[in-house]
Amino acid sequence: MNEQEKTTEISLSFLWAVLRHRWLPLLLALVVGAGAMLGFTKLFVSPVYSSGAEFAIEIKEDSAGVMNRSYQAGAAQYAANYANEATGNVFLSQILTQYNETYGKELSLAQLSSKVSVSSDGVLPVFAVKVRSTDRQEAYDILQIIEKAAAGLLLNENTESYINIKLIEYGALDQAPDSPNVLLNTAAGGLIAFVFVYVLFFFKAFLDKTVYDEEMLKNTCSMPVVGQIPRWNNKKGETAKKRDLGALDVTQASKHIQRNYDDRLLGDETPFSVAESFKTLRTNLTYVALQDKKCPVFAITSGFAGAGKSLIIANMAVSFSQLGKKVLLIDGDMRCPVQHKIFDCSASAHGLSEALAGIDENPLETCVLKSVYGGLDLMTCGHIPPNPSELLASVNMQKLVEAAKQKYDFVFIDLPPVLETADAGVLTTLVSGYVVVARAGYSKIDAIREMIEKLQGMRANIVGFVLNDVNVKGVFGYYSHYSHYSKYGKYVYRAGKKQEG
Repeated sequence: MNEQEKTTEISLSFLWAVLRHRWLPLLLALVVGAGAMLGFTKLFVSPVYSSGAEFAIEIKEDSAGVMNRSYQAGAAQYAANYANEATGNVFLSQILTQYNETYGKELSLAQLSSKVSVSSDGVLPVFAVKVRSTDRQEAYDILQIIEKAAAGLLLNENTESYINIKLIEYGALDQAPDSPNVLLNTAAGGLIAFVFVYVLFFFKAFLDKTVYDEEMLKNTCSMPVVGQIPRWNNKKGETAKKRDLGALDVTQASKHIQRNYDDRLLGDETPFSVAESFKTLRTNLTYVALQDKKCPVFAITSGFAGAGKSLIIANMAVSFSQLGKKVLLIDGDMRCPVQHKIFDCSASAHGLSEALAGIDENPLETCVLKSVYGGLDLMTCGHIPPNPSELLASVNMQKLVEAAKQKYDFVFIDLPPVLETADAGVLTTLVSGYVVVARAGYSKIDAIREMIEKLQGMRANIVGFVLNDVNVKGVFGYYSHYSHYSKYGKYVYRAGKKQEG
């Protein structure tokens, strides 16, 4: 099977993961199903009562006081025959006549036949009669008629001389209904609802084409994953989830992603797992950078908006600057620029668009904000241009990148999504490599494959993927290893506090 055509494998761990991840709605389905079945049983299912009696076949002794052994051996067979005869129309018609005359009823033969059942196991010389009805008194009255008339109706002149039908267990007025079994029905209703909802969740998970973990991402694109960034809550416990504001000005994007950028840059308050994840990403990119003797230029992009690429590259740049490196971050997403929001800078200052338009003769001095975050320099988008693709593909962009490589140790460029614009592909000859961002639980497998094909068609050097917004708590059992970061981070933090004290 082709690696890119792999689908989710069914295993016990996968089945358990579906159950664990969806336990709340499954529990709700169990309760609702049980409650619905309980209500239905109580309101719409009539209780059925029963009264039963048991008859034994006895073989009489002969004139010498000796029981005929052949008759005794066939007593069980007689019981079976009488059980069959007792359910026939001849027997029941006579019972029906006596019952209607005795109690003044107008029961039909079909109705009586549906209420009476007779059974024999064929081993013991006994047969049992059970009468079931929604009226407990009716069931008992019918049984009493059968108890009194059975022997006389089943025996004839030939058999009554050596066979006796004896009533050995009398019927009684049923106090509790035989059916429905409320407890069993309630449990069955809950179980059916639980299984039905579980099957829906199972197929949803099995057929899901969304990337959730590193293994799925590797199988999808057959490329390395250079980093995984856990879901990141700020001090207020807020995540950086997107909000669609709809259509804006046509000079901007038709769809704008509004994110929460508070406390999103690496610092002293950054969760330990997040800081360690960016260090791992930095280390992996450093190995790639060794292949480029000059200043490496990394471009970052994604398939569609909402993957979190801008925050990823902002913190990548911050992480390298923390090593004392001279780093320049360029906001090349001139359709939906956000780096000025992330770093809380002015959006009206001269930036990349002015540099590429030739407005500023020395853009690395006039269009760059110095030390916006530690030792990191930032070139914002500037004013949003009407022709971003043409500007990025211009000679001025080549000159800007070459000049930046002479002045800085690392250059990072934030580019638009590959599948929404053509902007990202025009820099393939200028950058050392592309870092592609996919968001766990958001990015689709088909979109990732299409994005890779498009970049490869442009001869882009794809360094690898960064999987963003990984759920530390786990989705279908994934990412549980990140919990070790959190525990270790808390330990270091507490130890530090203790040592400081």
